[in-house]
Amino acid sequence: MVGGARGQPPRCPVADVTDRRASGLYVGWTRHRRVRTVERSFRYRTFHALLDLDELDALEAEVVGFGYRRPALTRFRDRDHLGAGDTPARAKLARWLATNGVTLPDGPVRVLTNLRMLGHVFDPVSWWFCHHRDGSLALVVAEVNNTFGESYWYLLDELEHGPGGVVHARASKRFHVSPFLPIAGLDYRFTFVLRADRVVAHIDVEEAGERVFDATQTGTRRPFTTRGLLATLATNPLLPLRTVALIHLQALRLFVRRVRFHRKPPPPAGGLSRGRPVRPDGLPEADRTAIPPAGDAEHRASA
Repeated sequence: MVGGARGQPPRCPVADVTDRRASGLYVGWTRHRRVRTVERSFRYRTFHALLDLDELDALEAEVVGFGYRRPALTRFRDRDHLGAGDTPARAKLARWLATNGVTLPDGPVRVLTNLRMLGHVFDPVSWWFCHHRDGSLALVVAEVNNTFGESYWYLLDELEHGPGGVVHARASKRFHVSPFLPIAGLDYRFTFVLRADRVVAHIDVEEAGERVFDATQTGTRRPFTTRGLLATLATNPLLPLRTVALIHLQALRLFVRRVRFHRKPPPPAGGLSRGRPVRPDGLPEADRTAIPPAGDAEHRASA
């Protein structure tokens, strides 16, 4: 479990803004920094959509170029998240939380994610921010994907709330993302900055309390309107393909510099492999519509 006291956290909603809708576009940068063995840093321009699940139908009706239930230039699809199948994302999230002994809070659910673009999407991590009815942040689910078609979800349900909309959480690493970082012995420290005009999601990867790598997503808010979407796409064309290309380019550079290579292990039980739940032996099940089984403490963030 994440360290940090339970109880009533301070009001810390994601995108608690005076706009008529909470959903927005966040334009900024993604940065990766390696600080052990080989010091290396790179960043690239990107954008993410913060989507309030209750606003998806309205966004589809009002924003030219965005689709939810039908194809469009950009799209959010339920089947791209939280397991295969077209069950609404909120229902899949509630069901998965229930298998881990947690009730979905009764407030807004908002996800910070990459949109499907021209039929393509790759999102290294989607952040599911779940609120109490009063708008305070109750828990976060980190939906992590790798380039092998596998997914794993971390439940961050004991949050450390700081001033200025800053939230911290911790988890032990359970899932293979990069062949240049192991799984055993590594921990994640998450930091979120959740403000009306700006969102930051930062991950420190630590070994015995020492940082070995970090990654940061940061973005400044734009309204999720037709004009805002088209302007954002004009400066960030073909984002999913560019993201995958940059990941492989950086991997090639680390390989050339002889950074230690870690072979990919089987995905952990409770994860997904190409949309299918992973069994304890690391093999995917045949049922492509099921959500992952309860992972007991393995899915939960651990100190």
